[in-house]
Amino acid sequence: MDDEKRKALTQNRTIFLENGQPKFENLSTLPELWWVSVRLTMTDRLVADPELMDVVIQHLKTGKVEFNHYEALHHQKPLCVSLPVMNLEVGRQGWVYLAIRLAEH
Repeated sequence: MDDEKRKALTQNRTIFLENGQPKFENLSTLPELWWVSVRLTMTDRLVADPELMDVVIQHLKTGKVEFNHYEALHHQKPLCVSLPVMNLEVGRQGWVYLAIRLAEH
């Protein structure tokens, strides 16, 4: 891992990997960018990585979500997973659906 990625890891955390390397979201402040976030419990935190997104999907399906404009909740509070959504026309329920689709991939 190069120094730039190592430095980024000390300032941010991500659960997403691409080719075995951390993948950080683009934090550009687009006016149409919203985040759908779930808070993980201490029990959720202990699940294995392959099961983590299933836990996130379950929270999304049960409505345990928060919506934030511009800044992802996982940058503000621990034990949160945030997924970006940008389609303003579908409303909050549509955003949850889009977040579930993202988490499934």
